Amino acid sequence: MQLITLYNNINQQGMTAIRNHQEQLDRNLLNPDKDMRRGLTLTASLPAHVSRNIMFCLQKLAAIEPNQYFYPPSDLHITIIDLIAASSDFSLLTFEEEKYKNVVGQIISQIGPIHWRLAGMLTSSGALLVKGYYSAELSTLRNTLRKELPLHDLLLKERYPTISGHVTVARYTSPIQQADRFLKTLEEFKSINFGQFTTSSLDLVVHDWYNHNSRLISKLALCS
Repeated sequence: MQLITLYNNINQQGMTAIRNHQEQLDRNLLNPDKDMRRGLTLTASLPAHVSRNIMFCLQKLAAIEPNQYFYPPSDLHITIIDLIAASSDFSLLTFEEEKYKNVVGQIISQIGPIHWRLAGMLTSSGALLVKGYYSAELSTLRNTLRKELPLHDLLLKERYPTISGHVTVARYTSPIQQADRFLKTLEEFKSINFGQFTTSSLDLVVHDWYNHNSRLISKLALCS
């Protein structure tokens, strides 16, 4: 119920922003080569059938608003937790990466697989999101990491402590020109089923804000 409320609130605020021409524009995407923000993140990838279903909907929205930034399928992901939120002054030494890998890997190995259902698309004031619903293992993992990492003298610097399980699929880079048509089409996707799947391993990555430039540190297995 808490997750449903969160998604509903995000969507109401997003739709209001678009109707009032107050969407938040991501100017960094206009000059991606100058965007030096990087961070350390634990992510989950999407299976091919789920990505295909999402891209089918994105193609329809891109036909209406072609000037927005739509994620390519290879960049789609779920953020499990931002260990160090992306910033332009990000720096991590090799031995620090190794320590994160070992400690996070040990914690993950004690948590069971995470079960997902992705269903429905919504808009925030600055992005399109696919709603993700998940099993209790994700909450357990996030809370354990928040508790354990400081005990190992490892920095935990989340953008904010999230309960969401969404996938960001597009960002607004210019004012929306056909707001009514765009929102009407989006409304058709509010309950669409993108698929169910189970995550048995997670990726520890250094990546940019959009997961376009991503370096895999390690693939970490959940408890089987």
